[in-house]
Amino acid sequence: MASEREDLSEEAKRAVAAFLERCIGYATASIERKHERGESTASWEAYKEHTAFARDEVNAGRLDAWFEGEVGRDPARTPQRLLGERNVVRLEELEHRKRAQMLTSTLSPRPLVLVATTDAQGRHNLAPMTSLSVVSNSPPLVVMSLSSDREGRARDTLLNLRERPTATLYVLLSGPDDAALVAQTATSLPRGDSEWDGVPHTVDDHGNPFLDRAAAALHVRMVDELPLPGAVAKLAVLEVDEVHLPSGVEGTSALDVLCQHGLDRLMSSPTGWSQTVDHRSA
Repeated sequence: MASEREDLSEEAKRAVAAFLERCIGYATASIERKHERGESTASWEAYKEHTAFARDEVNAGRLDAWFEGEVGRDPARTPQRLLGERNVVRLEELEHRKRAQMLTSTLSPRPLVLVATTDAQGRHNLAPMTSLSVVSNSPPLVVMSLSSDREGRARDTLLNLRERPTATLYVLLSGPDDAALVAQTATSLPRGDSEWDGVPHTVDDHGNPFLDRAAAALHVRMVDELPLPGAVAKLAVLEVDEVHLPSGVEGTSALDVLCQHGLDRLMSSPTGWSQTVDHRSA
């Protein structure tokens, strides 16, 4: 019975993926016809984008539990709670990688963004970051930890912010293509070489590269740079000037975007059990 159920779920996945692929093809043809008639293609573009996202989710296996009928309504639970004996780990006794694994697996998931900066010579840089957090709503402030590379040199992102204190934070859709984009831009390049050279993009009104495949973009300014006690990393304090969202997205609901859950593990933002709790004072 188990093997028959697996065969049925695989057959269902292939059928759904094939159907979604045909929908994408139909949307592409409709967009071309709209262009020829000089009509707006916004609704078809949105439909094509969301359908492609659904296809990628199916092909990547993130909906396998749904195909196999294993999705429930119960909240996810950790195997154990702090009820009996506890394992206490002293972080000062761990080497760097083990310490990073402990922190990222416990304080997780973490947001992931691609940070676009420009140096004084007008050379553009694009790098993934997960050390990002909102620390104030009024004024709108986020902080980002920027470390040095293995040779002790400050990363291009920080060097560029010191020369030109503006940046764009790109939030990505969850999917294998965007995860591959993160891996591509994570490669260390000589200063002055641009990660944008291998990334499909458009340009904005000022002639700067713009990642139009992103789910959202935040234009920010570095308003302060702070040392971190005992660390080589610096804490960049960024004020958010603008948030760019796709047409039809109001920004009042959480986006389904790429994040880091555990060390070096990329996945979609949590979309399972949830409950709204208003913890703010009136």
